[in-house]
Amino acid sequence: MTVKTVKLFVILLFLSIPLLGNGLVLAETPKTESKRILILHSYHVGLPWTDQIMSGMQSVFDNTDINLTVDVEYLDTKRYHDSRYFARVLDAILHYKFKDRKFDVVLLSDNAALNYALEHRNSLLHSIPIVYCGINCDSQQLAQGVPDITGVRADPDYAGVIQQALSLHPKVSKVVVIGSLMDLSDRVNYQKLLGLSRRLSGKPEFSFWNDIPSEALREQLSELSDDSVVVINGSIRDQHDNLLSFKEKNLLVRQATKRPLYSFWDVYLNQGIVGGSLLNARQQGVQAAEIALRILQGQPAGSIPVVKSTFDTPVFDYNELERLGISINHLPTKHRLVNTPPASYEITKSQLWISAGVLCSSLIITLFLTSNNIRRRRAEAQLRLSTENYKNLSQQFQVILEGIPEGLALISKDMKVIWTNYHAGTHSNNALGSIPGEYCCTSLYSRLSLCDNCPAVKTLTSGLNEEAIITTPDGRALEVKAFPIKSASGEITHAITLASDVTEKRRLIEESHRNGRLASLGELAAGVAHEINNPNALIMLNAELLRKACHDAAPILQHHYEKHGEFSLTGFPYQEIRGELPFLFTEMFESACRIKRIVNDLKDFSRQDVPTDLEPVDLNKAVRASIRLTNNTIKSSTNKFSVSYAQQLPTFQGNLHRIEQVIVNLILNACQSLPDKNSGVEISTMYDSDRQSCVIRVQDEGCGISEENLSHITDPFFTTKRESNGTGLGLSLSHRIIKDYSGTLEFSSEVNKGTTISVYLPVNVEANAHE
Repeated sequence: MTVKTVKLFVILLFLSIPLLGNGLVLAETPKTESKRILILHSYHVGLPWTDQIMSGMQSVFDNTDINLTVDVEYLDTKRYHDSRYFARVLDAILHYKFKDRKFDVVLLSDNAALNYALEHRNSLLHSIPIVYCGINCDSQQLAQGVPDITGVRADPDYAGVIQQALSLHPKVSKVVVIGSLMDLSDRVNYQKLLGLSRRLSGKPEFSFWNDIPSEALREQLSELSDDSVVVINGSIRDQHDNLLSFKEKNLLVRQATKRPLYSFWDVYLNQGIVGGSLLNARQQGVQAAEIALRILQGQPAGSIPVVKSTFDTPVFDYNELERLGISINHLPTKHRLVNTPPASYEITKSQLWISAGVLCSSLIITLFLTSNNIRRRRAEAQLRLSTENYKNLSQQFQVILEGIPEGLALISKDMKVIWTNYHAGTHSNNALGSIPGEYCCTSLYSRLSLCDNCPAVKTLTSGLNEEAIITTPDGRALEVKAFPIKSASGEITHAITLASDVTEKRRLIEESHRNGRLASLGELAAGVAHEINNPNALIMLNAELLRKACHDAAPILQHHYEKHGEFSLTGFPYQEIRGELPFLFTEMFESACRIKRIVNDLKDFSRQDVPTDLEPVDLNKAVRASIRLTNNTIKSSTNKFSVSYAQQLPTFQGNLHRIEQVIVNLILNACQSLPDKNSGVEISTMYDSDRQSCVIRVQDEGCGISEENLSHITDPFFTTKRESNGTGLGLSLSHRIIKDYSGTLEFSSEVNKGTTISVYLPVNVEANAHE
């Protein structure tokens, strides 16, 4: 054994010593400087491009002496590209989160985050220095006039990759580019590739497949000819506009076609592309983070030049080269391969001794690890027992949680749903238990923006119990209570919300109040009717006596006039008052009769007892009788009156005279609404088998009822004909009568076009079958 080999063996043993213990813990030098960094990503966690950029940034921050606090936000613009998401949800959340925070520098990845930062430069980011990366558009033009901004350009080598593809596949005449125009970065890539295709003058032919649903894309890819290559340039969505994940997208393309695949970014390596000069996502994050550290150390952002895109040695996938039959000799002189098969090497004597030394070291390490493994297994057994106990407790807790009839939800500080119980799903259009991570305004209340009186926002701010009534888009009322959850240090971390549907409760309370008011109004109407009826009867009796007295005195007064000439009677000349006396009594009687009718209506309105004088009623018979009673009114109101009777109409239980009262009221209302005699009234009877009801429908071509008044026309004393002596009791009494017989009164009207009133009276199907 040579001296060199011995030294190497000793070194290996020395390096193995730390593995035998827990290693040395180096004391960390206290960091006195405190800086805060905001990282704003355009896309979402799990997208390899964004994850690689984040990894590069983190690798730099983990190796600096500066005391850093890093906040990371993901705008998620690939999955949520609706403008309302920016304007209502994202702005509200970020303003809420950043209102009390001060950042020293902001790092951005990709175009959407840069645009968002520039738009909120003064309102949200307060002129904080900006460092961007992953930007494939003209960043200098975007940031023109904006101070303290710099970054790293991300211009893929479009021409280099395409030329490399054409070199490896000389028979290719068609390049199919799969992309999207929904995302800003994808649109910029499309424009640059479009410019490249024009510069190549149709050799080869470029075909851009933008925003094709995944189902249709799969079929089109399967039909590609052998002279085609496929370039993956952007996102793919399914027919419901749902974004396919990175793995789903690449799997779809690989399975749909056997043609060569290319792209411009290194995240697509091992995903089916051949390779080429690819843009490194992690390097983008590293360079941006290094610029941020320079700014934190005092260098102005405006003095740091923008870093241009750099490319490593072209890299190719050995498996794809083998699949396509491409020889390595056709690759560039300087290149790198991935997925190469393991190679065989000759081992020298010195290498053998070194290997033996490593083997001895490994043996020692193996013994130590075996001991650790035994202890680990014991710990795992205890852990499994603890896990089983935890599962049992979790199941018991879940049973209790799902048994609570109200909707429970756990809300994070950024207003996202962590979990909900089953009954929370009854308060929204979704199965809430399956959508953790959505904003609570969307999940719980089907809204696009935060509720104005959101108790969760209040309790996260105040730390106190809060409650509010929230109305959902479908009109239901939810009583929502919010309770803060605090950490051991007293910091508010989450909020628990308890939502109860109080729609029916509020409706019953309002109906109870309304019934109480109607009962009081009925008692008042009964008292008023009693007080008016007696003096009105006296007025009618005395008026009749006065009429007879004046009739008997008329010859005497006339004789006196003929003998003595003109004289004064009740302050008027006799000649003038003589012709008016008969009309005065007529008007007096008509007014007294009208008072009597109003009193009778008030009595009917105040009557609370349920009618017991029920009998089988023939609706056609009631209609005929009502038309006879109103015949004069009909003839004086319209020249277009028609009536149609249903044949073999079943009977229903009611009172014929009360039903006639309702029909007469509806006919009179229809006639009074007509503007002239050329407007018509149509009455029809029918049987509704679905509702098992006899139906009478009164349609007029009158003035109609406004939408505002339509909801009040059955209210007592509500009338639109006050100037024409309307009392507002007709439809209220009609509604009461129909309701007594378990029927319904339904209205539809359009101003200046007419009104249709339908009366539904349920029939006893079994009783009619026996008749």
